[in-house]
Amino acid sequence: MVDYRLCNVLVNGPHIEQYPAMYIRQGAVGLVDGGNGALVSSSRVRYDFATYFNAFSLGKWLAYTTIDGVSLRIEAKGSYEVVYTGYRMTNKYPMRVVFSSASFDEEDFVTHDFAYPQTDCALVAFEIVASESFELKDAYYFARVEEAQIRDVELAVSTTTFQKEEFVIPNIKKYESEILGCDEPIARHFTLHVVDNGRTLDVDGLSSDRVKIHPNPNVGGAGGFARGMMEAVEQEPKATHVLLMDDDVQVCPESIKRTFNLLSLVKDEYARSFVSGAMLSLEKPDEFHEDIGFVDPGGAFGPTKKPRPGTDFIRVTDLYDIVMLETRHYQFENRYAAWWYCAIPISTIEEQGLSLPIFIRCDDAEYSNRAADGILSMNGICIWHLQSTGVFRAALERYYPMRNTFVTQAASGIYGNVDFMLFLNHYFGIDIKTFNYDAAELCLMGFEDFLKGPEWLKHLQTDELNRHISQKNETLRDIDELLAELPAGIQFNPNALYYPQQRSLNERIFDFATANGQRGPKWLARGGLAIIPFDGFYYAPNEVRGKDAVLAVTLDGTKGVLRRKDRERAQELLHRYDSLRKEYAQRKDEITAQWAQAQHELTSMDFWKWYLKDQAQHMGMELEL
Repeated sequence: MVDYRLCNVLVNGPHIEQYPAMYIRQGAVGLVDGGNGALVSSSRVRYDFATYFNAFSLGKWLAYTTIDGVSLRIEAKGSYEVVYTGYRMTNKYPMRVVFSSASFDEEDFVTHDFAYPQTDCALVAFEIVASESFELKDAYYFARVEEAQIRDVELAVSTTTFQKEEFVIPNIKKYESEILGCDEPIARHFTLHVVDNGRTLDVDGLSSDRVKIHPNPNVGGAGGFARGMMEAVEQEPKATHVLLMDDDVQVCPESIKRTFNLLSLVKDEYARSFVSGAMLSLEKPDEFHEDIGFVDPGGAFGPTKKPRPGTDFIRVTDLYDIVMLETRHYQFENRYAAWWYCAIPISTIEEQGLSLPIFIRCDDAEYSNRAADGILSMNGICIWHLQSTGVFRAALERYYPMRNTFVTQAASGIYGNVDFMLFLNHYFGIDIKTFNYDAAELCLMGFEDFLKGPEWLKHLQTDELNRHISQKNETLRDIDELLAELPAGIQFNPNALYYPQQRSLNERIFDFATANGQRGPKWLARGGLAIIPFDGFYYAPNEVRGKDAVLAVTLDGTKGVLRRKDRERAQELLHRYDSLRKEYAQRKDEITAQWAQAQHELTSMDFWKWYLKDQAQHMGMELEL
């Protein structure tokens, strides 16, 4: 039997200064010794470790792994009391359970272990009531296991980047110091692959035996992650799992250690599952956005876990939310693990192939629904991701989602209960009615390109297409410059532009039948200016109805775009839309069969090697695979 370390207790970590309750709640956080990471008490204080990072997710560890219990090991000195706790969710709030307590008075560092009893608590944790002389040197949760229980795990991390050095280089340094430089098993079984689609990283300066920089043609996230998967399969020693990760993130090395430990002890029934890390906000680090997503029957993508009523976000500083995340069970079809943090068994890649070559958007959702045998998530396994800046880019939010949802559904036979025509209808309709004609055209271009079939996609020059459609993104202007073009006296509060829009039946009929006054008699339009948010998703029908101009402003109110009604262009796009719907109705079975027949080839290792070399050649670069 061996003591296997499962999770380290963190007394220091990213964003602890601004959000200490992610790590330690109640009482001020003590002084942190930068040399050894110890927690030093400067006064009598209670430290409560029932937090997102430091409570142990007992229910999930017992369910997913072969451990039959967990213990806590504390190495400390001074006078202090430890209270061993657990938390279970009731109908209204988390209930705290005290298992035991013990007092210690040590002149030098001494290690004390506590084995938590069998319990139905989802989380176990501990509290320390410290004196002025207290110092915590180390603490971690561990399990007693047979050596034969420990799987051989070789973990590869692959991040795809395009000119995000400000994120990627600090993350590389963290991997080197906190993972490759630690004394835990992961240090000997870890390789980092950075796939550089922008080809701007210093390959020689950043590379080492365990850090590999791979210059790559700009084939989007899907192409970068496919390259990373291939490198993980072919590395020496061969990886058992590859952890895919976005580039505009801040990593927590402890999350990667926990993922490694989870994979090392996972039960056979979960050995083929994906591990999905949560996205927390980099701008507001205690905001939880998603750990497992799903696609609803209307084609919308979103998180399976929602904030409780009356709140805007799940917060990992809130005890209720921390316990809720580990206890609520959500039953959704079409679940997926997003590739900002997703660990995939190499055996799955060898059997199911790689992602589809769809550049960006929907690649992770398609792969999960095609290949994943379950998805695991857990508190403390996460990244901090840069959130949207409020700048809506139609190329990313209209063209790629419209094209790729239809492609992935047809090619892989997934999302059987989803009607993506509802998705197309919804956003094309919003764009037409708010006079965002370029965005509406991008919706149609995406749908048209799906109808071209897989042979078109195989030979598409993705970088050229991306540049072309990106030219249709609206260009924001200073709000003062825009207001100078409008009648004097216009006022607005950007924070008050989002509010429920109730419509009568007649208003709904008018909006739909006339496309907001753009088909039918011209006298249907009243004229005037509507002011709406510039986000591409919120629809304000009562504001835009009958108007002939729209001012779309950013959330901070400093920039915007001015759109004017163009009935001729609107009618051209509506005619094109109707024609495409008819073509799809006539060719649906034919085009679906083409994509389905091509799926195996498009996701194969041989195809991807040819495809990456072909893309590289067109971009004037040499690529060895």
